[in-house]
Amino acid sequence: MFGKILHGSGFAGLVNYANDSRKGATLVVASEGINLTNNQSIIDSFVMHAELSSRTKKPVAHFVLAFSPHDTSQLTDKKFESIVLEYLRRMGYDNNQFVAFRHFDKEHPHIHIIVNRVNNQGRCTKDSHEKDRNVKVCHDLTQEFGLYIARGKEEVKERRLRSMDAIRYQMMHCVRESLQIADNWKDFQEELAQVGIRCQFRFNPHTSGLEGISFTIAKEKVKDKKGNSKMRHDISFSGKQLDPSLTLTNLCGKLGNPVAIAHAQARDMYEDAREDWFLSHTPNECSHIDCIFPDFDVTFPWQAKAQTKEAPDMEGSGESIPFSIMEELYNTTEDIADAGNGCLFVGLHALARLMFVPYQPSLSVGGGGGSSSKMGWGDDDKYKKRHQYARSRSKHGGPHR
Repeated sequence: MFGKILHGSGFAGLVNYANDSRKGATLVVASEGINLTNNQSIIDSFVMHAELSSRTKKPVAHFVLAFSPHDTSQLTDKKFESIVLEYLRRMGYDNNQFVAFRHFDKEHPHIHIIVNRVNNQGRCTKDSHEKDRNVKVCHDLTQEFGLYIARGKEEVKERRLRSMDAIRYQMMHCVRESLQIADNWKDFQEELAQVGIRCQFRFNPHTSGLEGISFTIAKEKVKDKKGNSKMRHDISFSGKQLDPSLTLTNLCGKLGNPVAIAHAQARDMYEDAREDWFLSHTPNECSHIDCIFPDFDVTFPWQAKAQTKEAPDMEGSGESIPFSIMEELYNTTEDIADAGNGCLFVGLHALARLMFVPYQPSLSVGGGGGSSSKMGWGDDDKYKKRHQYARSRSKHGGPHR
């Protein structure tokens, strides 16, 4: 189940569209105070009530709830009614006029809900953080009503991809489905790959800042009715272009801040190198360990600060990536491309290498080493567990050479 939100100023066009017999529109449920005689009476009911708040310039809220074709058999009118009522309640519109119509013009079940934002007390219902709330409500209701949860491995419905809007719409659903399943960046990337979509970060090598995220569908996945590829190039959209809920900031809320993840894992490697050094030197030599291994967070204050933030700072650390490293990356990594304006599109592998550039000198102290290949992108506990035994030895006073 996915929800789309639109706001507007006029009820007439929307009511005529939602209750159009050519789309097989059927009434699901309506609130009290709506005259359901015909479209004009419905419009008049909304308009008269909206006049209670002359300051509200956009009294129309339009919610589109879309469901998987797998749910068709179980979505009875009664179940649709329960879903609509619960959705509106959790979205904060349980004290407003509304009417909901089901359409049958697509292969997937979907409902159009028209809501008067001017509530029964004559006040405009607030819509702050509405799109973020919509994502959570849809996710929760999908589970609570036993609706189908895609596993991110179904093929894109290629025969429906007949325009750029259709492509964008389908990609949005694929990204959302993958996000429901994944708990870290690596899993998210792998789920997207199953449907021919790749995600890349917009990285500024001059500031080391992450400025956004984009999603690209392979041209082979976009076909016409005859099954022929209809695009000459892959199609890309930024997260925000797909949907405001899919910006880098919002994705980091679930998958983690890449800067914070890199810092945490680099710190683990640094501490392991410190422990190895401690266990292999004399007590006298170990008295100087803080000079050789200074406090990690103090050494990297900007990266350490990222630990307190859900998403990376677009401004970056202000430290540019050396040309030699960029040249090597271009020659050895496939998931990197020019994004224009001095920025790059990079995949997870390239991003890991770029994130680790500031740490390399410190991770090499004492021969400890360290590599971005150990990045788990959210599943950093794996690295910590692998070194649990070594840390336990140091806590109990390991032997010195």
